[in-house]
Amino acid sequence: MRKLFKVSTKAAIFSHDKTKVLVVHMSQVNDYGLPGGHIDEDEAIEQAMRRELAEECGIADINLRQAGFFMHSNGKLILAFVGQLAHAGKLQSQQGEQEGIPTWLTRDEFEVIDIEPNYKALVLENWN
Repeated sequence: MRKLFKVSTKAAIFSHDKTKVLVVHMSQVNDYGLPGGHIDEDEAIEQAMRRELAEECGIADINLRQAGFFMHSNGKLILAFVGQLAHAGKLQSQQGEQEGIPTWLTRDEFEVIDIEPNYKALVLENWN
């Protein structure tokens, strides 16, 4: 049985030219999130973040840096990362649409979506 902790990883991932940010769109409920998820038992934090990026978005190679932590409105502790892709590439979820559809948004598009406030803050604080 998989143990789930009240700690998750999330990442603000920017396009190679930093004109777009990656979100996960859950079309069934018309909701947006950032890529990331639960840390498995005995899994290192960065290992969990990389696993989630591969599963949800098909991203296998990216430089990441830890960007602190914050509380989600649901009470989970979120360990935040920031990354930028080195080149343009196709996003492909390895989970079908189970976790949502990886989607690039421009800054104007991102600023108007309804998303967890601390996710929005993470992205905007790191988008220069």
